[in-house]
Amino acid sequence: MSSSVLNLNTLPARQGGSIGAALAEVTVAFKHLATALVRKVLLPSAAASHTLTAFEEAEALRTYAADLQAQDPDFAQDLFAAADRHEIEAAAKACATA
Repeated sequence: MSSSVLNLNTLPARQGGSIGAALAEVTVAFKHLATALVRKVLLPSAAASHTLTAFEEAEALRTYAADLQAQDPDFAQDLFAAADRHEIEAAAKACATA
């Protein structure tokens, strides 16, 4: 037989919010959701009009790799190498078609 002890001091304190405050938070969240949906559904051409170049894609990947370098340096190095390969391959394709 086993027993468990529940220490009430370690339980989180009850949130002191009211129903009105909760409804206000839900309303704000709903407004954010509605705005995002409108931008995605009604204005897709604005977001799709700018196609990234290979250089911009590689730079975005390098930025992501730099953010991850402290947590996982090996993976970050793989990402840096992938960005370099992507940029070199795009340059090679551009030279081949020119």
